[in-house]
Amino acid sequence: MLLTISSVFLLAQLVASAPVLTVREEMEQIFQNLTSEAQEDYFAILFNDTLTLRELDENWDLWAEKHEIADKWAAYSAKWLARREKFNETVILAMERLPSAYRMMNEITSNRDQTFHEVFEALEKLQETYYMEVSMLKYLSKVMVLNEEQIMGGEGPVEVGNEVSEDLRRMRDYKNKMRGLKALLVPGPLV
Repeated sequence: MLLTISSVFLLAQLVASAPVLTVREEMEQIFQNLTSEAQEDYFAILFNDTLTLRELDENWDLWAEKHEIADKWAAYSAKWLARREKFNETVILAMERLPSAYRMMNEITSNRDQTFHEVFEALEKLQETYYMEVSMLKYLSKVMVLNEEQIMGGEGPVEVGNEVSEDLRRMRDYKNKMRGLKALLVPGPLV
């Protein structure tokens, strides 16, 4: 009895200490021992653009059976589906928190009584709690600056006055000298 308990405990420790593979690593493990034919069959399914997503899944299951890796493929598929579900949950949460993060970020960047360093520190602190949201907002800011013509031309849903257009143009043109935070905070000439 004691031997059985010790064996179970030892096995549990070994399993717990085993490295957890990412989805990519799991796929690499599957592929590293496949024959050239199996790899070619996989890619023939992948690049068949006439198949629906359901048909892709069905064909890959048949492919895994044919090449005798159905158990590995099932484990990989389960991990991939769990990852996709987690990704969707994370995106939904970030989208729900985005308006709050934007308001807080806007309060920080609108406060003209602080130095660049203080703004940077405040944004870093905000990013500790709202990492994904602040990252998304920074990226969105860059996209908007890069798409100034569409935004300023009224082709998009946002119309902004010419004075803002001039500020955005100066920021865009100055990007080689000063990147990042300062370019988004200083509305006047940056030279």
